Amino acid sequence: MLMLLAAHGAPPAQAAHPAPPAVVIGRADEAAGSIGVGQVGYLTPPEAGAMGQVLLIEGPGYRTPIHVHHRTDESFYVLSGQLTLHVDGQTRVLGPGDYVFIPRGTPHAQGNQGEAPSRLLLTVSSGDFIGFFRAREELVKTTPPGHPDYGPRMHGLSDVYDVETLGDPPF
Repeated sequence: MLMLLAAHGAPPAQAAHPAPPAVVIGRADEAAGSIGVGQVGYLTPPEAGAMGQVLLIEGPGYRTPIHVHHRTDESFYVLSGQLTLHVDGQTRVLGPGDYVFIPRGTPHAQGNQGEAPSRLLLTVSSGDFIGFFRAREELVKTTPPGHPDYGPRMHGLSDVYDVETLGDPPF
């Protein structure tokens, strides 16, 4: 055995692996925070890197500009209300039980053009995109929608969190 170790060197050291995130059990509505145009409930902890999930509650009339994520895949599942989605030049309305997967690199816009709040399960990969919602929560505490600095500060968040705006809302 000594000759084997001498010929091949010492066995490789075990690579250090970060500890996995803790198991989280809770109710999304217990942790709902305001994002100015609705609420968000976090279903994954901040350190969950591979994927993230949030419960989004979007108010009627909410809409995003046409935008693209270069590093983030998104999947929306409609729990209640409706999701208005613009992708591939078409606008569609999704209802409860409908879902959409939007791969990274796909220009799209979404919102709630219905008359009632929408409850959506949003899953993203990678999970660091969830930081966008946490940052929006902090932003609206001091600079709510309608404030003159809201638009420029939201654009600043977009630069940090993989959101490239391509055009005005299409609906």
